[in-house]
Amino acid sequence: MNPDPGPYRARDLMTSPVLTTPPDAPRSAVAALLVSHGIASAPVVDAAGRLLGLVDELHLVGADDEAPAAELMTRPVPVADPDTPLDTIVERLLDAGTRALPVVVEDVPVGIVSRRDVLRRVARGELVPAPRTSPQTVADDELTGPIVVGVDGSDGSVRAVRWAAAAARLTGAGLVALTAAGVPDLYGTEGELEGDAARQLAATLRRALPAGDGGTITEEVRAGRPLPVLVEASERARLLVVGSRQVEGLGGPRRGSLTARLVGYARCPVVVVPEHVEVPAAPADERTAVPVP
Repeated sequence: MNPDPGPYRARDLMTSPVLTTPPDAPRSAVAALLVSHGIASAPVVDAAGRLLGLVDELHLVGADDEAPAAELMTRPVPVADPDTPLDTIVERLLDAGTRALPVVVEDVPVGIVSRRDVLRRVARGELVPAPRTSPQTVADDELTGPIVVGVDGSDGSVRAVRWAAAAARLTGAGLVALTAAGVPDLYGTEGELEGDAARQLAATLRRALPAGDGGTITEEVRAGRPLPVLVEASERARLLVVGSRQVEGLGGPRRGSLTARLVGYARCPVVVVPEHVEVPAAPADERTAVPVP
């Protein structure tokens, strides 16, 4: 094994998307969630997806069957952000005595790192130095990456799709239409959420570009909440395009504009198409859609 674990961060180790449970879920339902997915812990989140606490299998043993997750969970919960280094993660796991550490962005869990996740990497000898990215590589990525447009079914995202399609035609860049499917929980499976999101994405593209845009659009659905999904996509994009009214999206937290927060977190330039700007759907050749699972 390489003796240098390298600059590993939470994003390199975490399981994402993370399975969560609402605070009113009864003990039996939480137990079924943990057992069916082979996990030991689950974050408890409110209706906006914000972290309230953490419930694990130890909390369920001997508890009353009707006890809700809100009564069984541990709080406050130590957390990490996606850039928290490995040594800090291990320190927090040991200090708190918890089985897992939620990884959050603005109080919303985007992943979870368990003791088992860390131990599994150690056993496999996989904790090796993460690759360093040179400034030249970053510059090359910015020139060759696709234009990514965030789609949430709103009128704002229709305008954003039209603007992004025009930009792709002018620059010769690839175009990715991306939507966030949300996070599976007790009331919706990952497959159901992704199916609903894919249908909404296709419908929005039909509204935005009824005559096609003359290029290939990659339709991409990712599990997770809008902010972390778009931030992750920005790492490989030359440009990220969103509508100005994309405040909450699919399950986004009710804490200000998603668009405003996205500008601060994105790893590439962000274009926000204003609400008052009408971008026409210019007629063009037949469009080919390439769905991405």
